[in-house]
Amino acid sequence: MADESPETSGSAVAAAVQAAHGRYADLASGEVATYIPELAKADPGLFGVAVCDLEGGLHTAGDTDHLFTIQSISKPFVYAHVLANRGIDAVMSRIDVEPTGDAFNSIIRLESATNRPHNPMVNSGAIAAAGLVAGQDGRERLEKLLALFTGLCAREPLHVDTPVYLSERTTGHRNRAIAHLMCHFGMLEPRINEILDLYFQQCSLLVSARDLAVMAATLANDGVNPVDGSRVLPAKLVGAVLTVMFTCGLYDHAGRFAFEVGIPAKSGVAGGILAVVPGRMGVGVFSPPLDAKGTSVRGNAVLRDLSRDLHLHVLDPVSPGRPAEANAPEPRALEAAMARARSVACKETGGTVAAYIPELAEADPSLLGLSVCGVDGHEIAMGAANEPFTIQSAANPFVYGLALESHPLETVLSKVGVEPSGNPFNAIHLNTQFNRPFNPMGNAGAIVVSSLVPGADATARLVCVLDKLSAYAGVDRLHVDVPVSLSELRHGQRNRAIACLLRNFGLVDDEEAALELYLQQCSVAVTCSQLARMGATLANGGVNPVTGVRVLPTELVHYVLTVMYTCGLYDAAGQFAFHVGMPAKSGISGGIVAVAPGRMGMAVFSPPVDSHGNSVRGAVALRELSAELRLGIFEPPA
Repeated sequence: MADESPETSGSAVAAAVQAAHGRYADLASGEVATYIPELAKADPGLFGVAVCDLEGGLHTAGDTDHLFTIQSISKPFVYAHVLANRGIDAVMSRIDVEPTGDAFNSIIRLESATNRPHNPMVNSGAIAAAGLVAGQDGRERLEKLLALFTGLCAREPLHVDTPVYLSERTTGHRNRAIAHLMCHFGMLEPRINEILDLYFQQCSLLVSARDLAVMAATLANDGVNPVDGSRVLPAKLVGAVLTVMFTCGLYDHAGRFAFEVGIPAKSGVAGGILAVVPGRMGVGVFSPPLDAKGTSVRGNAVLRDLSRDLHLHVLDPVSPGRPAEANAPEPRALEAAMARARSVACKETGGTVAAYIPELAEADPSLLGLSVCGVDGHEIAMGAANEPFTIQSAANPFVYGLALESHPLETVLSKVGVEPSGNPFNAIHLNTQFNRPFNPMGNAGAIVVSSLVPGADATARLVCVLDKLSAYAGVDRLHVDVPVSLSELRHGQRNRAIACLLRNFGLVDDEEAALELYLQQCSVAVTCSQLARMGATLANGGVNPVTGVRVLPTELVHYVLTVMYTCGLYDAAGQFAFHVGMPAKSGISGGIVAVAPGRMGMAVFSPPVDSHGNSVRGAVALRELSAELRLGIFEPPA
């Protein structure tokens, strides 16, 4: 556990719990879930908040011993169970890890290329996970899950609420349809009724807010229950579970929750929320009234306040919970790790150079540059690290930070959301609930962000962007590659269509000006070494570690890092988070910038990209580097 600071002391936590409970005890908004008849009987006045630290100490307020059904909060734990017993590859063949942007009760949407459920937090993925629980029959499989949750709660006995189970079984026609469709696609065995019974039973387990806090603390403690000291889950799998909770745990509210609260969480329609602060604590909240997203209104408010008051956001580069030893490794060890990562990446032969912009098609596909810049300013570069290329969409997070600096947060959020969508980078697809882009990392959101850049005219706005990108890169002045910029304008009909759609919904005032600035920022020429400095500036809390210049206010850094983590690699963002575990942003020219908060920025340049628009060798190099240096946000200690 990290050294105790004023924000993490037991007295500070206890005071924050009591204050948050008192602040929202009289909050009357939200509605109790009614689509399961038994849940409609819940008392909307019930409200409990519990925190469990890594010594097993509990801080509670309100109705923390009241029992309610766990519902979807069971999903990450059953997922962990099948990962442990079936292996990651076997589970991944049935269940993907990509967020979808869909509502909690949306009908099934399978990953089109493989017919898998998008992730284990949606009902289709959770039903597929239930189908992977081993056992001779339904009774044995249920006993295994009861044993799992008994270990997680450190109490027994645990019971299934039979009336709720029967109610779910009777009314679960949507889930039954999902199961039959997955069976049709080979993602589920034909024993559909048995699998659904197990799924309905796991959702109907009775727990309390206190139980949720202990369960969450077990994940925070790398799989060891802090109450009784027993190992419940393998440490090597905890990071995988926390990743999908962070990106997918609150469905179409997961991005906003990650953005504002910044800790892995899972909600349930009975009114519970479980949240994990790795290496620090677990939180359980219970209050039955839900918002339109199916999340407890009081629970969401409490977690937002606790994160703010106790500085819990996992992507805050100066978080008091970040281990003091989390610095860049010794230079020779870092250089050796980089060389090994580059060597592995060089063996990859997949991908093709982007051709929709003719100038990009001229890139040498054999180029591979790798650069690292530590928060201490130490830099290492290899291969084609000083070969210039156009930054493309890797500029998006840095210009997004500029927009956040220039406008109130809610103004920016009213024009572009922060939800991962599962859509490709160039999708002409808006969030239909709000008629705005899902997030600022895709082309639609980035064009809106460009319209928010301050300046009296087009020249002033471009100078503003160039000054900001140059400050991140630690150079006097980056420049626009004019031939690429003109080519982007000539061949950018898809982006032009997106810009016109944005104008239609009032998101940009001048679609031509917004589009031109966006294509100019994409055409800024950088090197891998410069891009690594840009990442290191975010890793260093907004201060360029080479020049010492503050480029972004510290309080905005975690916002930028969050959208990079959840959305930076588009419809492969979930896979990258799962396998690499760092905030990152790619560009179609073959660059990827990645950030290890509080430690270093990294950049890779290799032109061949995959079908998602991400550098094939770049992703491999970062995966290898992250694994060897344990850079993942949710990576357990060695």
